[in-house]
Formats: sequence, C-alpha cells, structure tokens
Amino acid sequence: MSSFERSVADAIEDARAALDHKVGLGTMRQVERDTLAMLLEAVVGPGVESRTKATIAATRAIEAVYELLKFAREGNQMASTAYAISVAENLADAIRLAIDAQGGPEDDDEAQFYAAVTRYLDGPTTPQGE
Repeated sequence: MSSFERSVADAIEDARAALDHKVGLGTMRQVERDTLAMLLEAVVGPGVESRTKATIAATRAIEAVYELLKFAREGNQMASTAYAISVAENLADAIRLAIDAQGGPEDDDEAQFYAAVTRYLDGPTTPQGE
C-alpha cells in the first residue's frame, strides 16, 4: 500500500471514528458527512455513489429520529425550538438522498414528491427585485 493509500485509509478510519462518536451524541456536521463520502469515493472509485448517498441518507434519518426521541423523552430543551437540529430538513434530505441512491424516482407520484422535497430543501425562491 502506497503512502497516499495509507493516508487515505487512516483518514477514513478517523472519519468513521468521528462519525461513530458524533452519531452517539446526536448530531454531526454536514461537512463531516461530505468529507467521509469523498474519502470513500476516492478509495473505492466509481460505483460507490449510490451506497454513499444511502449512507448519508441513513445518517440524516438517524439524526432526526434521535432528536424526536430526545424530545419525546426529555421535552423541550431549547428556548426557541423543540429540536437542536431541523428534524424536517434532515428527514427531507434523507428522502431525497434515498431516492437518488435508488437511481431516481420509481414512478410519477414519487417524482412529484421528490420535486417537492427538493424545492423545500432549496429554500424559498423570491423573484428578483423583491
């Protein structure tokens, strides 16, 4: 194994350890997920994109479920919101990534749902000049 491959393998292990630690605590930053996905792409090469999207989708869903369970167990811990993260945004992103991982929408209804989720994630659109 070359020094570059060893460095990448070490970075992946570090990212996995960070992933395990942060998921255990609740949330993790998008940057960490994206970095892990890019490292996996670099090592495994083409063809892993679907699995990477599925992994990120699962992570986003886990974060949302964790927040929901924490709220159900402990109640409102934040002054302005019930959750430390945007549960709806995480679930919407998990849905979008899950559909991407399967190769796109399976039917017209799923395509409409996918489009609505994507619009939600893109945020409000305001016409120029407003």
